Amino acid sequence: MLDGLRDLVDLSRLDTELSRLEEERAALPGRRRAAAAEREAAQARLEAAREALSEAEQAQRRAESQAQDQEALLRKLEGQQHQIKTNAAYTALLAEMEQARQAISDAETRVLEAMEAIEASRSTLAGLGDQVRGVLERIEAEERGIDERGERVEAEIAARKAQRAQRAAGIERNLLARYDRIAARRRPAVAIVSGETCLGCRVGIPPQSYIEILKGEEIVTCGTCTRILILEDQLREGAR
Repeated sequence: MLDGLRDLVDLSRLDTELSRLEEERAALPGRRRAAAAEREAAQARLEAAREALSEAEQAQRRAESQAQDQEALLRKLEGQQHQIKTNAAYTALLAEMEQARQAISDAETRVLEAMEAIEASRSTLAGLGDQVRGVLERIEAEERGIDERGERVEAEIAARKAQRAQRAAGIERNLLARYDRIAARRRPAVAIVSGETCLGCRVGIPPQSYIEILKGEEIVTCGTCTRILILEDQLREGAR
């Protein structure tokens, strides 16, 4: 019986490692999605900076065009001064000319503001471009690492499953079935007993159960966590 228990300990260790590897494999798609989301966010920041620069350039062109239109209007109005015959018409003409001059001034102000925005956008874009390139290079390296790790994890899982099948083949069928039922609820399914305490749940073992474990003639499970129990000393004896 003790040899079977020791085999179960080995099987439990393999199952624990398999579970860890399968959890890691399950987490890999999430890591890939996180990397892709970070790439998209970095590219979105870069695109937003490009759009800001484009908008500032368009604003400059619009303001320059408006200034040119108002300058042409002012020249036309100035050319009409000698054609005016009444004071009222002349006053109205002067008012139009003043409006044109104000419009030119406003447009020139917008041109200057747009030029400042362009300079700031270009500076931001240059710095952000370097930053985003660094982020994309890092993400690319991370994705390669994730893919490589995924391949290694698959290979390790296959190897552990082969080892488990080989180990399980040498365990008595009823004992293995009992282990599998517990393992479906608890991992690990086997717990070491040290100092009359189950190390699986850290609860003390009743005296009668401890005596049965010492005998090593039948399977004893923990009354608290239901794990199969084996003494630490019994495990050491099997390793000699």
